[in-house]
Amino acid sequence: MIGLTKAASHKHCIVCGKTIEEMDSFCDEVCDSKYKSAQRRQTLFFLIFIGLLVLMLIVPVFLKAPQG
Repeated sequence: MIGLTKAASHKHCIVCGKTIEEMDSFCDEVCDSKYKSAQRRQTLFFLIFIGLLVLMLIVPVFLKAPQG
């Protein structure tokens, strides 16, 4: 292996990819905020999806209920 050097132990920011220390997950507060915002948005979309799925399964049952 010619020209390769051993890098110091490190991690990368999970948002932007910058090199950070091993104990950290984000390089700064901006990336931390972006990650939390994306997580909230993803959770909201998941809950909306589950809600729509439940409606699609339950509403037809009530529409086909016998009238009387």
